[in-house]
Amino acid sequence: MNREMPLRPLTLSRLYGVSLLALAASAIPAKSEETLPPIEIGAAAAPRSDRAKAADAPFRAARPGDALSGPAADNAPTPKSSVTMEGIKILGGPAQASTYKVLDMMPSVIEDSADPYGLSFNRSITVRGVSDFFLARTINGLPIQGIVGGADLFDLDDIGRVDLYRGSIPANQGFGFSNAAGVLDLNLLAPKEKLSGTISQGAGSNGFHRTFARIDSGRLPTGTSFFVSGSISDAEKWKGDGDARRKNVAFGLTQSLGDQLEVSVYGVHNDQKANNYLPLTFVQTQNLTATAFVDYNTAFTGKSGIDASYYAFNRTRYVTNAIFAEIAYRIDPTQSIVLKPYYWRNTGYQETTSGASVRLWPISNYNLGGTIEYKKHLPWDADFALGFWSQSAEPEPPPLHQKLYTVTPIGSLNFSSWSSLATSGTHQFFSPYTQYTQTFDATTVSGGLRLHIENTPHLQYFNTKGLPDVIYSDVWSYLPTPDANGVAPALAYSEWLPNFGVRHRLSEEWSANASYSRKVARPDWGPQASSFLGAEAAYLAKGITLASLMGRIRPATVDAVDVGLRYETGDLTIAPTFFGFWTHKKEVLVYDPAVGQSYYQSNAATVGRGFELETIWKATDWLTLTGSATIASETYVANIQAGSSSVMQIGGKQTPYTPRYQAKLAATYHRDGFEITPVIRFNSTRYGLADNSQAVSPYAIVDINASYEFGAKLGLTPMTVSAGITNLFDHRYISAISVNETNLSSTSYYVGAPRTIFAGVSASF
Repeated sequence: MNREMPLRPLTLSRLYGVSLLALAASAIPAKSEETLPPIEIGAAAAPRSDRAKAADAPFRAARPGDALSGPAADNAPTPKSSVTMEGIKILGGPAQASTYKVLDMMPSVIEDSADPYGLSFNRSITVRGVSDFFLARTINGLPIQGIVGGADLFDLDDIGRVDLYRGSIPANQGFGFSNAAGVLDLNLLAPKEKLSGTISQGAGSNGFHRTFARIDSGRLPTGTSFFVSGSISDAEKWKGDGDARRKNVAFGLTQSLGDQLEVSVYGVHNDQKANNYLPLTFVQTQNLTATAFVDYNTAFTGKSGIDASYYAFNRTRYVTNAIFAEIAYRIDPTQSIVLKPYYWRNTGYQETTSGASVRLWPISNYNLGGTIEYKKHLPWDADFALGFWSQSAEPEPPPLHQKLYTVTPIGSLNFSSWSSLATSGTHQFFSPYTQYTQTFDATTVSGGLRLHIENTPHLQYFNTKGLPDVIYSDVWSYLPTPDANGVAPALAYSEWLPNFGVRHRLSEEWSANASYSRKVARPDWGPQASSFLGAEAAYLAKGITLASLMGRIRPATVDAVDVGLRYETGDLTIAPTFFGFWTHKKEVLVYDPAVGQSYYQSNAATVGRGFELETIWKATDWLTLTGSATIASETYVANIQAGSSSVMQIGGKQTPYTPRYQAKLAATYHRDGFEITPVIRFNSTRYGLADNSQAVSPYAIVDINASYEFGAKLGLTPMTVSAGITNLFDHRYISAISVNETNLSSTSYYVGAPRTIFAGVSASF
């Protein structure tokens, strides 16, 4: 079996946005010794001296007594919440690898992973009921990520803060394929101003172990500072056979070039592989005592159809490299131009059971893009931004090629056939935007507009009968013939994405806010093409070609509204929020009895509404409480036409996966270097299907973390020993349901990980 993954040649000409370097070069510098503070679009404009002070302050280091997460403290009217460094340390768990896990305390967020360490690719997250397939995942505001190859790039040890926009989004946030679920933005820890370093070692249940180290150079006489970090993580699956492994190396470098120009460059290499967990059917979920440990086969039987479900034939590996930069040119104390180019490259494979065969999907894709933004602080206490984002992606789902293999009696794979072969153009995005924010005494107003332009690639499939087992680049020498019906033309979509918000300070403690924005969701072209290829004759018999099938889906849009209050004193923060959203042209997978197949259609609409509460209370000098609660629903506006002759009776029903009630609470006790944090999370009943059948029982999970800092007490460098337990009471429950909320015809269920124990030690200087 040939698994070589050829790389596609790239040219810098594909980076449309970065071609705007000419704009930056054309700016005429104004000489000044004063440093321009960063302009926070969507936030109230503080006095210049305060902003300058904030610009020089690093992220607050993790300290006992800090809240784990909570509403953002700025005056932006958007409903943004942030995870602190203390929250990253505790909620991120011993592997410090999954950015989803750190969101566990957020309202309206369900984070689920099939394994307790967040190293598995069988994971999911929903924000206000919308899945991570529609979540913009950014790093320092840049969409350095792909649809396939979704491993987290950076260790959480290198992250200073995690921001989550759940509702409305300002125009300069949420770039990428989709932002209908919101924005998850990682803020990297830049190279530190002083020489420092840290090293940690962890171990735990299921053979888990992890080593991490980071060293910062401090600011050198040349104006240069940099860091280098690396980690190795490994854990066995908690059921069945197989494991998960992750190797990560990252660096960051900043260089001051005079008073007006500063350049930052970051890079990361992440190599992650994992054996999959087997999902359960709904019938199996009804008796978890007997079925919780059901997994892929661990022994060969000599029967190909059964041995295709062997654990070693169900695995994923992604090798990802990314590099990005921030080039900030300060024209004068009130204006600047910031250029941010980025490049993301992913290779690897997915190997899965496909009926009686094993399917191999070799993966090789990239993203190349950038933003350029002009910022201006105006004399009347206002901030203005004008920018442009562009990205090229090639290829992406649907897969360009996949192969099928049978299992021999001795357990090896024997090539059977190509299951798909295609060529694809480039997926392109262009997006100009502007945002304006002004403060009038106690009132901050912010509004903006972004034009989202998306050009999908031309897609051509080929007949694969008789093609040999060779790599993708070599198969063309065998002259495969085009499938005349397997053609999807390039399409262009555009959406205007406005936003507007206002926050008014009612008193020293109370403020009120309201905001609106439109968001966009990408269609899922991959399963649509796979459905056609798997039953081409059935589709053609009804006059449906690939082009017409692809034409049944298009980007959905979401109108989101948030209205809330915020109460803040020195010890207590309470932020209640009422929200609503309306989804148009929602893509759903339905069964068409006329064709005898399931395929996606953009013909649904939903309405969501709910109430969120975030609280932070420093009850005493040694006890801090972090909590959130959610009451929400998302229902279908009407029944859905399924093909030409059937209607799904789901009008008024709750969408799959979304619970109506959630509650989360963490209590951090800290004294004399000792810290302990129990965390409890509750989710009410969820449904596996849109007709509200296949109800999944509610669950409550308790985790606990503890640490003790002893180095300083012994007159040594700071050293901390830590330990923790997830799922303390070893509760059997269903965590993730399927992979997204758009599947109305079938679903699958993953069992939550059992009790897991871990410990570690770290030292820093």
